Amino acid sequence: MLGVFGFIVLSQALNACMPYLQSKIIDGLVQKVPIRQVGILAILSLILWILRSGVLQWTQDRYELAHVDYEIPRRMQEVMLEKLLGFSIGQLISENSGVKQSIIVRGEKALDNLVHSVLYQILPLAMEIVLATVLLLYWSVPIGLVVAAAVVVYLGFIARLNGKFKDEMVQIEKLFVADQRLHGETLRNIGLIIASAQEERAKRECKESLGGAFDFARSVWNRYIVWAAIRNTLPVIARFIVLAIVIVGVLHGKYSIGEFVLFMTWTMNATGNLGSLSQIHRRSIQDYTSAKQYFDMLAIKPDITEIENPIRPEKFAGRIEFKNVTFRYGGRDSQSDEADDEAETATTKEVGPALDDVSFVIEAGETVAFIGESGAGKSTLVNALIRAQDPESGQITVDDNDLRDLDLKHYRGAIGIVAQDVGLFDQTLRYNITYNLNGHAADFGDHELNAVAEMSCLDRFFHRLEKGFDTVIGERGVKLSGGERQRVGIARAIVKEPQIMIFDEATCSLDSGNERLIQESINKVSKGRTTIIIAHRFSTIRNVDKVIVFDKGKLVDCGTHEELAKRCEVYQYLCEQQDFVL
Repeated sequence: MLGVFGFIVLSQALNACMPYLQSKIIDGLVQKVPIRQVGILAILSLILWILRSGVLQWTQDRYELAHVDYEIPRRMQEVMLEKLLGFSIGQLISENSGVKQSIIVRGEKALDNLVHSVLYQILPLAMEIVLATVLLLYWSVPIGLVVAAAVVVYLGFIARLNGKFKDEMVQIEKLFVADQRLHGETLRNIGLIIASAQEERAKRECKESLGGAFDFARSVWNRYIVWAAIRNTLPVIARFIVLAIVIVGVLHGKYSIGEFVLFMTWTMNATGNLGSLSQIHRRSIQDYTSAKQYFDMLAIKPDITEIENPIRPEKFAGRIEFKNVTFRYGGRDSQSDEADDEAETATTKEVGPALDDVSFVIEAGETVAFIGESGAGKSTLVNALIRAQDPESGQITVDDNDLRDLDLKHYRGAIGIVAQDVGLFDQTLRYNITYNLNGHAADFGDHELNAVAEMSCLDRFFHRLEKGFDTVIGERGVKLSGGERQRVGIARAIVKEPQIMIFDEATCSLDSGNERLIQESINKVSKGRTTIIIAHRFSTIRNVDKVIVFDKGKLVDCGTHEELAKRCEVYQYLCEQQDFVL
């Protein structure tokens, strides 16, 4: 941008010379100097025009194309992606994805607009105003003082308007972010809306949301333009005063006709560009507000940090221990909408911890099941194990190493996770299975894929894929059934040969047939690995080494199925709910 600024300074300097040459040409014609002198001035003007509009503009355009037009948007995307990837999983979970996306999209667009407004409009106009004012002060102090006073008062008005409407501009931005969140959620759930015959409701809610934002914005801008109209009279008054001074000067022989043209041109360059700045000002306020929220998001610090020189074991055995762990989910960091602000200021009820003083040990190679009703804290254990968020108190160790002392990427590379809702890309089956191989997918051939497919029971539906592993499975794996998506998730987890496997309610939403296949996959995969099963159905825990029972965030008992069936009331109740044989 500094490089472009140099081109702008040179361009505006050449531009300011043009009125001077034109005034000399006019004076030469009025005074009937030899035509040769007038011709030389005209040729010099032509050369300056060619330099400014041809050579200099061509050089500037090439420079901008190389360093500004595409580099700045690319850099913004890199910075934001790096920032999001630096957040903890807990921070990403606690945020509304629609809010994040709206802030990012509006912020990147606004920042790009601001950059181009500053480079191609505000800086050239400002430079022309400054040069014209300085030249007027040099040639005629009275005229220069009038123009300088108009510029200073005008800029003071802009500062005053910014301060007066700043808070309301922030409120407008919040309303539009909230509307985009609702609009995004509507689009994401449009199938549900149609299936539920709620089309009219969806249209009404979106219309009301956007209408509220528009109505508030319209009322703010209506007041703004009143002040802007008063501000815009200043350049007109300044030009009239300069015109009067110049006319009197010409009548008294103080100024020539050429100088009349020169002073009025420079005055128009200064005061006329103030009017152009006012048109940019309104749009820039909106862009600045969006960019401010964007930078506020960039300023959020990750709540998970690694120590210097973290521990990086060659291989994990898989012994896991929780020592008096209390885990509580944090709140949102970025702004969302008015409702969130009101919620922050309202009196809120203290939310209990998701895990409350939990202690247990999983020995290396054990298969352990966690069971409990919804909200008991089972899935929170998964987030704690992958260090989605640090516990409020207590300690989690892996192979006797504190989880906070481990190299986080290396540790997560040793964990395979199969969630209830498997995330899939709109890519080939091969791409989805080998996603965890960190760029080494090309070294993983069909022979290795076939072995993984057999272990995860992918081979059971492989015959109907038109291009085998190179079949594109659609957005979120839409071409696959629920059970097939789960098996792809298992294949992706085991392809990196993890030492620890976690199945987070992997059979929760499956029919009995698919459940048996997934259970078969779990049995194959768990051999030789520490395996954790977050159980929803008791049929998935028949072959585990031990069962850990949770209730309302607390660990209530631990043992084998037979032991718990005899002594644990919570376990007995859960079994009865599913007609599971004790």
